[in-house]
Amino acid sequence: LACKRKYHPLERKVRNIKYGEEETDWWSLELWGRDAEYASRFVTKGARIGVTGSVIMDSWQDRNTGENRTRHKILVKHLDILESRAEAELRRGNKGQYGGGGNNYAGGGNDD
Repeated sequence: LACKRKYHPLERKVRNIKYGEEETDWWSLELWGRDAEYASRFVTKGARIGVTGSVIMDSWQDRNTGENRTRHKILVKHLDILESRAEAELRRGNKGQYGGGGNNYAGGGNDD
């Protein structure tokens, strides 16, 4: 999951951040069950999604270096697609061809 940081104009001034120099945070998502199946069928790279869940931290020891490692991830409880089928087709470059492709979602929900 990529999240673009948005800055208040005053914060930009204090931090000396120019317009267009936003930062992106990357989060790993962990999905299970029906949401995982739904995401694998309908979510593609660049899709706008909304997630509800918990931020958790994984810890492990690196096999090669023996160093302790950690990373944060989001344990997803619910996932929504925040773009229409037409928007998804435009994003993928299939302008106006939303008849094919197998994506038969209508704004979320599982009807399986």
